[in-house]
Amino acid sequence: MVKSKQSAASHTLTDEVCYCARCGVSFLWTIEEKNQTQRPEADAASLHRPTHCPGCRRALPAAGRERGLVKWYNGRKRFGFIIRPTGDDLFAHGSELKGARSLRPGDLVEFSTQTTEKGEAAHEIVLLHHAENDAQ
Repeated sequence: MVKSKQSAASHTLTDEVCYCARCGVSFLWTIEEKNQTQRPEADAASLHRPTHCPGCRRALPAAGRERGLVKWYNGRKRFGFIIRPTGDDLFAHGSELKGARSLRPGDLVEFSTQTTEKGEAAHEIVLLHHAENDAQ
């Protein structure tokens, strides 16, 4: 009985100081966050110590996704190009837009990629922020 109490005590969760890999700020990985990782429905990414502070986690794209700016988009033909963080252009088709009907140059979007017969293309494109309208 004593042995089981000791092993239970050694697995007690406590707050832990972590450092952000992006901005270097220190932040707490709280007991509450750790307890959420113990739940059966927790995703694989949440089972590890976070590498980014909460602010950077909100600013970074979700796992397996990228962010980019719309270079141009033809609403009538429903296709255009997104500028990736690497500076490369990525084809974007209107059928991949989720929750938006059209895009305009400068829009901030998040997407995953897929390989098509014509090359790499944006997949499941989500509009995060509309660019300022130049006409205003």
